[in-house]
Formats: sequence, C-alpha cells, structure tokens
Amino acid sequence: MTTTSLKASTSGLLGNRLTRHGTPVILWASGLLLVTGLLLGYGLEDSPTRSALLALPLILWLFVLSFFRNPQRPVPAGDLPICPADGKIIVVEDVDDEVYVDEPAVRIQIFLSVFNVHVNRSPVNGVVEHLRHVDGSFKSATQASAREVNERQEIGIRSHDGLKILVRQIAGLIARRIVCPLQAGDAIDRGFDFGMIRFGSQTEIVIPPKDGKKFTAAVKAGQKVQGGRTILGEWK
Repeated sequence: MTTTSLKASTSGLLGNRLTRHGTPVILWASGLLLVTGLLLGYGLEDSPTRSALLALPLILWLFVLSFFRNPQRPVPAGDLPICPADGKIIVVEDVDDEVYVDEPAVRIQIFLSVFNVHVNRSPVNGVVEHLRHVDGSFKSATQASAREVNERQEIGIRSHDGLKILVRQIAGLIARRIVCPLQAGDAIDRGFDFGMIRFGSQTEIVIPPKDGKKFTAAVKAGQKVQGGRTILGEWK
C-alpha cells in the first residue's frame, strides 16, 4: 500500500485564503458574475434596474467566496486531538461501540451553519486506515439524529501513538455534496484540511481511551469551536 504524506500547508486558491475543495463552484460563480455583467453592460441602459440585477450575482459570488474561505490557523502544540470543524457543539456523549474504533469512547458532534468555515481538518497526526461512504437522506443537520439517517463519510485515522480516531462527515438539508479525496494509506498531519461538506452540515469525532485513561472532553454542548484550533480535551 502506497503512503502519501499530506501536510497542513497544502495550498489552495489565493494563497490559501480559499480551499481547493471549492474550486469548481468558485469558478462557476465567477463565470456567472462575468457573463451577467457583460450582458447587463451591453443589454440595458444604466438604471436602478440594471444595478439591482447585477447586485444579485455579485452577492452570490461574495457568498461563495465566504463559504469556501480557508483561514490559515496555527495548530496548537502537542498531540491532543483538535476540533475537525468550525461550528457549535451539539452533543458530547459516551458511546459503547463505534465503527472502526470498536471500544467504548467519547463522541463529539459539531453543527456547521452556512456561515461557518466548512473545511474539515485532521484532529491528529496519523494514517488513514478506514474509509466508507454511506448513502442516506438529507434531513436537517441541526438534529443530532442526522448522524444515523443522513448521507455520511467515515474516516478512520490511526494516530502515531496507535489510537483509532473516527471522523464522520454528515450531509444536511442543504449540504448534499461531501468532499473527501483521501485514500487509504494517506499520512495526514494534525490540522490538515482533508475535505469539506458544502452548505450546512455536521462533523463528528469519536475518541477512545489511551493507556487505560478515558478521554475527558474540554468542550460542551452549545460551545462554539474552531477547526484546527480548539483542543477537544485530554486523557485523564
């Protein structure tokens, strides 16, 4: 099995200000703005109507740029798991058995609104061992139960110290496109932007015990978090 090393500094558009995962949509929106501008420029006289018509694709274009923003953040020192997504914590709970992890663990669910950064980041340094896409529905991602019925992508990462960490990307009512170009065997850095879910979604992480110590979450339901920056907790 070939191992590809994926670093947190992998480049995107505009000097990493926009994620590479949004390139097709950004180009489409830019083309729409350009074509609309040309048509209005030659087809209508200068008027409030023309200005209003031009404003609509301009607003759409600015929204697309905002949605696919990829802020470059310094990754916290150490090896504690960091948050895989921006958003708001909706669930922190103990689970008895999870896919890939296969032992009691702590599950943390994060809701991402359309206004959050939607890049997903690796919580640990490790190697991708498990990938599975599950077809499903597209119910509201504000509900914790979306993880059981909605379309989702599982990513199992074996950390450098041997732990099995599971990250799950979950589509929502508006988000119907999960982006995860990872392959089994990829070595990924803590903080690496490995994918995204377009337009509102959930991301969750499952963390098992380490050296006989349970993972104790430092975050709680209702708390706002930042992907690649917020430390989720520690083993005690």
